[in-house]
Amino acid sequence: MTVLGIHHVSSITKEILDNHDFYTNILGLRLVKKTVNQDDTSMYHLFYADYEGTPGSDITFFNIINAPKFQAGTNSISRTYFRVPSKESLEFFKERFETHGVYHEGIIEQFGKTIMKFEDHEKQRLALIVDQSSGHTTPNIHPDIPQAHAVTSIGAVELTVQYIKPMVQFLELLGGEVQGDFTDDSTEAEINVGEDSVYVIEQRSTQLEKEGYGSVHHFSLRVEDEAELLEIEERVDKENWKNSGLIDRYYFKALYITTVGGITVEVSTDGPGFAIDEPVESLGEDLSLPPELEENRDLIEAYLTPLR
Repeated sequence: MTVLGIHHVSSITKEILDNHDFYTNILGLRLVKKTVNQDDTSMYHLFYADYEGTPGSDITFFNIINAPKFQAGTNSISRTYFRVPSKESLEFFKERFETHGVYHEGIIEQFGKTIMKFEDHEKQRLALIVDQSSGHTTPNIHPDIPQAHAVTSIGAVELTVQYIKPMVQFLELLGGEVQGDFTDDSTEAEINVGEDSVYVIEQRSTQLEKEGYGSVHHFSLRVEDEAELLEIEERVDKENWKNSGLIDRYYFKALYITTVGGITVEVSTDGPGFAIDEPVESLGEDLSLPPELEENRDLIEAYLTPLR
């Protein structure tokens, strides 16, 4: 079994137009798939990624119009880290964020990496991290962002949990490897998952996170194919972790696992990918629907806000 890295992070937005503007115009990602939540077709599911929609580069959003504002707390996916090539890239985005009125916390060192934490307009917790290790992506071309500074992929996610040891053990079950010393007294851990990382922070608070707009719904790890995914399913079944069983999401196959503190961790296949139903050159321009939803296209489109 080989976990290749992070596949995607899925979050919640209430204001889809502002969301689209932030991730494409300010952060410089490409909208590579404009589709709907397959379990509730009244809401958009937007995928922002590198130019080709490479697995491991995309943050996705469910548009839940009536969602409450999230309340931060423990047992949560508490931050998403995007890779940029250099500290100069952080300096570029720091100036860009200040020009556009984007909240950031300045450039700091954390987990041995140079990072800059920031938030979108709904206080989605994000960060840029200097890391050149992702060579399989094709950064999007944006007129105001030099290619030398463009976001390349997702490099890490951060989890905040009441009890760190069970989460570390769960990630090891999926193929993760603990970096450095980890003891019963540790309150932080870095877990390598393929070429990416999961940062786990213990926060023994009774204030549990309440999901809403601005929060992360789940994150997904990458595996190559269905055979690898079935092996993951067998492994979590053996350890009695509650899961969805294999689900075909058309663009990839997925397994959703309810883990420590109720956090949802998905595992997804790399293929078949977003180019299965539209060419790379026009990804995200039209509403894409899996074949089983195509007959309801007119009704589905009637509920959705047009995106430029």
